[in-house]
Amino acid sequence: MLIKYTGHSCFKVRDNETGYSIVFDPYEPDSIPGLRKVVDSASEVICSHEHFDHNSRDSVKLYPSEESPYEVTYIDTWHDPEKGALRGPNRIHIVTDRKTGEKLIHYGDIGEVMDDLLTDDNLKILKDADVALIPVGGKYTYDAEEAIELIKRTTPKVAVPMHFRSEPGGFGLSDIGTIEDFLMKAHNSGMAVKLANVWFYDTSGVDLGECVLAIKPENM
Repeated sequence: MLIKYTGHSCFKVRDNETGYSIVFDPYEPDSIPGLRKVVDSASEVICSHEHFDHNSRDSVKLYPSEESPYEVTYIDTWHDPEKGALRGPNRIHIVTDRKTGEKLIHYGDIGEVMDDLLTDDNLKILKDADVALIPVGGKYTYDAEEAIELIKRTTPKVAVPMHFRSEPGGFGLSDIGTIEDFLMKAHNSGMAVKLANVWFYDTSGVDLGECVLAIKPENM
């Protein structure tokens, strides 16, 4: 499975064998300061919710594809701790490779109270993913401390942060936390932190072990 990080919460997941691909949460042009607009193609587009920085389906050209090698399921959650009263619903998507069993989770803009999210039934689904794409910037989503708690309670093999700001990189919404702050707190909490100087991660490549992997956004 090849995972490309476009920027913000937008990722592209591609099956190495068939070329089938899914783009998650493309953002509208000029909606994220410092990031170029999304220009991509895929077999399908999946959005966690209908906010402008997550639902620009027209930014992705769809191409004809064979049957998907992935099973895609979801958990309906909330964008905020007030059960949607502040920002509405959010949908967590779980992508499972039908052939290998490899599991990827895109958490969208999760903001639900964590104890409400991590019921016994949901934990059975969310535990021990191969890759978890988790927002870390706070304000609209889980902040750094909450993201770290989510990682510790769900134990993904590789946790990839998203929905953050980078002052050195010059991109991101001004009112959310930085990737640098999250990575420092993750390190201080005892997590292994690894930095990718490229904008993709191939799960069929080198085994990274259990870690937080910061991938460079392609659209910087």
